[in-house]
Amino acid sequence: MIRILLAARSPVALAGLEALLGRRDDFQVSGSSGDLAALPGRLAREEADVVVVDVDTGEAALALLDGLEPEARGPALLLLVERPELWASEALRRGGRGVLPRRVAGGELVAAVEAAAAGLVVLHPVAADGVTAARGAPAHRIPEIDEHPLTPRELEVLEMLAEGLANRTIAERLGVSDHTVKFHLASIFAKLGVRTRTEAVTQGIRRGWIML
Repeated sequence: MIRILLAARSPVALAGLEALLGRRDDFQVSGSSGDLAALPGRLAREEADVVVVDVDTGEAALALLDGLEPEARGPALLLLVERPELWASEALRRGGRGVLPRRVAGGELVAAVEAAAAGLVVLHPVAADGVTAARGAPAHRIPEIDEHPLTPRELEVLEMLAEGLANRTIAERLGVSDHTVKFHLASIFAKLGVRTRTEAVTQGIRRGWIML
């Protein structure tokens, strides 16, 4: 069971999140808040695995992250923002677990919650482009990624890419949804500073992660 705390200034947005995530048998919406200023205090008191926050703007997302005390950083924070490609890199650097567009599809949000609860960094493909650009890593260059190394699951996905498997086949092997596979790929591409599956596999081979 994944325990979720929801927060949004807009009552409509909050109701939409509750309706979408609250109907899942494997999710438990443990609380909700329309007061983002009070959210840091709630995080320190309440038990939650994932916190989904509709913060409207990237500036508000960064301000929220900066206001969190160390003891409030336990749950994985998924941030829903406008223009996530502009804010994803800095939001992850300041402690966010994932950055998604405010109008993210329902299936993608569900997959993002599951991935965040599993300890993954969640990047929507749009946001991943922003992380790659912010790092200034051209596709042909191998960037330094010590700050955000690939997770064991991401390495597993990378190996399947090397086998030439399609997203649907990868999803079937891992027992996850297609959306979750897309999140894995977006995270891998962002961390490696690449834009294609071939470039990701090439870097995996060069780094000794994939044996041919």
